[in-house]
Amino acid sequence: MGENIPKRHVVVFGGAGYLGSVLCRQLLDEGWRVTAFDRLLFGEDGIQDLKSNGDFTLFCGDLRKLDDVSAILQQGVDAVVLLAAIVGEKACDNDPRTTVDSNYIGAKLIAEACKYYGVPRFIFASTDSAYGIQEGEMFEDSPVNPISLYARLKMEIEGELLGLRSSAFFPTVLRMATLYGYSPRMRFDLVINILSAHAWANGRIKVFGGKQWRPLVHVEDAARAYVLVLNSEEEDVAGEVFNVGSNAQNHQIGTLGEIVSNVFPNLHIETVPQTPDLRDYRVNFDKINRVLDYEVLRSIHDGIVGIRDALDQGLVENFEDGKYYNA
Repeated sequence: MGENIPKRHVVVFGGAGYLGSVLCRQLLDEGWRVTAFDRLLFGEDGIQDLKSNGDFTLFCGDLRKLDDVSAILQQGVDAVVLLAAIVGEKACDNDPRTTVDSNYIGAKLIAEACKYYGVPRFIFASTDSAYGIQEGEMFEDSPVNPISLYARLKMEIEGELLGLRSSAFFPTVLRMATLYGYSPRMRFDLVINILSAHAWANGRIKVFGGKQWRPLVHVEDAARAYVLVLNSEEEDVAGEVFNVGSNAQNHQIGTLGEIVSNVFPNLHIETVPQTPDLRDYRVNFDKINRVLDYEVLRSIHDGIVGIRDALDQGLVENFEDGKYYNA
């Protein structure tokens, strides 16, 4: 009989969050041993059912505390995924000091600790909102133009992390499109999700702006990109930046109401010309397809249907509850 090969161990910082709770499930399905490191600011509903899985561990900790980070990284870790952050422009602006502590200083602390403790694989969750306001298609090597604290800190820490690359430490950056779709830790402060919720509850929605471009990606597809990078050869992903999404899901905001109305007939759509969100950019996703053979599996229509079904089934008690919003 052959010897049992121990499962690879990945720590997901932010593992109980909107993306993290989806990613943890996919990693478990792929045969990883998973530790979710999370402050649990929004509770543990998103990963509650995973606690009975022998390959899953929940560690309640704060990424700004060295003791917490060191405690988890000394436990035979093969890879780290850093999702944890103060997420979104509004949440960051509400508390800039905590945002800098978490999104920059804390992120740098984790990466340096990983390198010190010999954790070879490191994937950082960045954002394509770093492209800000620009015309034309944005590629991974295009100039960035962050117009918010959230995006600016993501760009600053990207450079720090990639600079740590060595023969034994392999960081990868994933710049994600705007997420949508149902998650066990649901968020409704995302454009497709909140439009779907109001369409379901009220039969009417407001679309702010119209002509500005925004790339979108289903949360399940975003999680798949992390799994794909973790399962890839180190030389294919080390030191690389990948935009995560689909060329076909670059949309002007004004078209989103029409997509929602395909799921909710007789929907009343009100367009408000002024928008509090000035971001306007289109993103090219050819690189991740070319290098890793990545393609999205879900459409925006699929995401809206999933949210409608979750609301119909009572999986979300009250979408206006503050626990479903980061700010």
